Amino acid sequence: MDMTTAAVPHSLAHLTPLLPAPPARILEAGCGRGALAAALAELGYRVTGVDRDAEVAAAAGARGVPVIHADVLDVSGEHDVVLFTRSLHHAEDLDGVLAHAASLLAPDGRVVVEEFAWERVDRAAADFLYDNRALLVAAGLLDADAPSGDLLDDWVTGHDSLHTGSAVLAALDRVGSDPTTAATPVLWRLLNGRGGAWTEQVTAVPGVLDAVRRAEERRIAAGTLPAVGFVASVRR
Repeated sequence: MDMTTAAVPHSLAHLTPLLPAPPARILEAGCGRGALAAALAELGYRVTGVDRDAEVAAAAGARGVPVIHADVLDVSGEHDVVLFTRSLHHAEDLDGVLAHAASLLAPDGRVVVEEFAWERVDRAAADFLYDNRALLVAAGLLDADAPSGDLLDDWVTGHDSLHTGSAVLAALDRVGSDPTTAATPVLWRLLNGRGGAWTEQVTAVPGVLDAVRRAEERRIAAGTLPAVGFVASVRR
C-alpha cells in the first residue's frame, strides 16, 4: 500500500525550511519509489533520485523522477543539496557516506537529513506505538505480529542494529558547519512495524495515521512523549 498521501506532506513541511529556494539541485539518496522526489520536483526543484534497489529505482523512474540505480557512494556530479530521508540509519559506513555526500555539494551546499532517533524511545513512547498498532490490528487495518514480551525491550531489540540518532547527528557535524536541527513526530510512521502490512481498507488508513500523528504531536507538546524524529542540515 502506498502511504505517501499521509507521509509526503509531513516530510515537506519539515524539510522545506532547511532547503534553498527552487530551482536548487537536490540529490535524494535512498529515494525509494520517488514519492518525495516527485513532490519536490512539483515545487520547482531539480531533483535526481538514487537508490541501489533496482525495483524501487524503476518505480521512481516510472513516477517521472530522474533516477540513478546505484549506491550513493558511486554517484558523482554537483548538487546544491544531498538529502537523506530515513536511510542513514542503515549506512554501513556512516562517516564515509556523509563525507562523500559533502564532496558532491556545490559551494554553500547542504546535506539535509530526515531521520529518527530510536534510542529516544522510552516506555511511554513504546506504549504509544504498540498500543496504537494493536488498535489498528484489531480494527482490521493492519496485519502485524504483537510484541513477544516487554514493549520497550521489544523496541530496543528490533532497532539496536541501526545507527542511533545521536550517531547520525554527530557524523553530520563532522562533515559540515552551521548545523540546524528540529524535532519531529515519527512514531505514527512506524505503526506497520518491521514486516507488518496494511490491509486492503485503503481509504481509512491515511485518516487514521493522520489522527495518530496529531495525537503524537499533542503529547510531545505536553511533554508526555519524547520527540523521536528529527530533521537536520549542515552547510559545506
